[in-house]
Amino acid sequence: DAFAPPASLYSRRLTIRLPSSNTPSSSLCYGPRDESSAEENDVAAALPSPPFSADDFQKQMNDEIDPTCSIDDEDCLAFSSLDDQPLVFNSNTDTNEDPLCDPSDVDCQAFLPKTYLRSDTTLAAELKVRSNSIERERIDHNWRTAHCPTKFFPVSDSDWVRRVAMETYPMAVCGSARGGLYVVDLEEKKTIAKVAGAHTTQVSANAKSQATMDKLYGKLDGGGVVSVAIHGDLIASAGREGGVGLWWMVKGFQENGEGGNLVPLGSILGLDKTIVTSLKFDSKNLLWVACDDGTVRAYNMTGYDGGTSAAADVQFPPKKPVFQSDFTDSVLDMHLCEELKLGVCATADGGAALFNMENGQFFAGLMIFEGVAARSVLIVKHKSDQTGYSVVCGGADGAIHRIPLKVDPETGMVIDEENPFLISDTTETAVQPKHTGPVMCMATPEDGMFVSGGQDGALRVWDCAEDFSESDSNGEQQTANNTPKLKTKCMYALTGYKLWLGSVCTDGKRLVSDGGENSIITRDFSSEPGTNGKASL
Repeated sequence: DAFAPPASLYSRRLTIRLPSSNTPSSSLCYGPRDESSAEENDVAAALPSPPFSADDFQKQMNDEIDPTCSIDDEDCLAFSSLDDQPLVFNSNTDTNEDPLCDPSDVDCQAFLPKTYLRSDTTLAAELKVRSNSIERERIDHNWRTAHCPTKFFPVSDSDWVRRVAMETYPMAVCGSARGGLYVVDLEEKKTIAKVAGAHTTQVSANAKSQATMDKLYGKLDGGGVVSVAIHGDLIASAGREGGVGLWWMVKGFQENGEGGNLVPLGSILGLDKTIVTSLKFDSKNLLWVACDDGTVRAYNMTGYDGGTSAAADVQFPPKKPVFQSDFTDSVLDMHLCEELKLGVCATADGGAALFNMENGQFFAGLMIFEGVAARSVLIVKHKSDQTGYSVVCGGADGAIHRIPLKVDPETGMVIDEENPFLISDTTETAVQPKHTGPVMCMATPEDGMFVSGGQDGALRVWDCAEDFSESDSNGEQQTANNTPKLKTKCMYALTGYKLWLGSVCTDGKRLVSDGGENSIITRDFSSEPGTNGKASL
């Protein structure tokens, strides 16, 4: 028989021991048997014939079948043969689920060979997660130790940088003292597009406009552009003449160093007689506009395709706001928190007011300063309490106050429209030390941390990760009237900026600001250890 194993192989006996209820063990032997052994014949007759062919015998002799498995143990043989099977994974690379085992089946996962579980895809995903974790730890360490190499990008040889805004690094837009606009690549240190004289240098002979400039800048008014914002290739800017100008960026860079152009798209109607103090884009393509007439308005920017006109069903530039909120005095600064679906603005009468980003309506307000303007404002997320948020407000007197919000831990939304602030009349909200000049700007690089910039030429980095400063006798980390005891610490100050420092922005890894005469200043907190990271300019 061509399929019969060689006779020499029958000289070796393979014994498989099976448990028996009557005896400690029984033996089933394959190979040459003694026909006179009645006992073995009886056992063999009582058991089913295993699916063991001559080919199987040959494979086991050549170690092609796992010798630790019984020939009739299908489960053992199936698991031992997995290494020989092609690796197949779910097409969803985000989960890398194993098609043979339920991810929650620990026993099944434990039996799978390591080479199967740790495929190239799995290893790459694990390495990426670990790499991101190491990078976050390094960045957090750099923020807390002021390790931040500083770079300067001279925008112009004959103009001064006054306002800076950034959506995604390395693209930034800045407004100059002479009314020009520049779009720059901070990584390549190139001017991508620009336009000269987009806005006037000073206000016209208008007492109201001059009063607004005094509220914004006091005695240190550097002139030029008041506010800028960038969203993709769309630029919004506001000057001292009033209104909002819209520009489309036509990128370019020539050998002579000249960049491309900013193509004017027109102005938003109805704002030409209003000084616009702050501009912010949100993720829904709304442009939020804060004005000195005490209003915050939202305009729809959806539909413009970068050509000569907008989509057929979109009016561009927009003539009417989608939303409008009215406040008690001139709005000097504004911040949007899309996680809470709330915006907050600082008003000239010393208050901070919340508004709903879904309908633009006033939500609640709080008077923080007496006799001085609230100059800058921010909403910062807590780190130790993932449902906690605080409003941080800087005043024209250099003081900063932090006011926690009442947030529902289940919905993650602010509750109690009549009083959403988690403080009492005795809560100490001021943080120390204060700036020696008006607090002009704020930004938050990560949860539990914020940055303030003042007309004292310094950026201060604050830690508010710990939400409570002490515990009471019952171990409760709160005051007797059930309000939290705040703990906000100034970790360090970044100094050397010019006194007319007016704007700062961050992507979590870097601080980008003005305050450097004709240059944009970038401080990089993502740098590797060993690089020069001076905390002063």
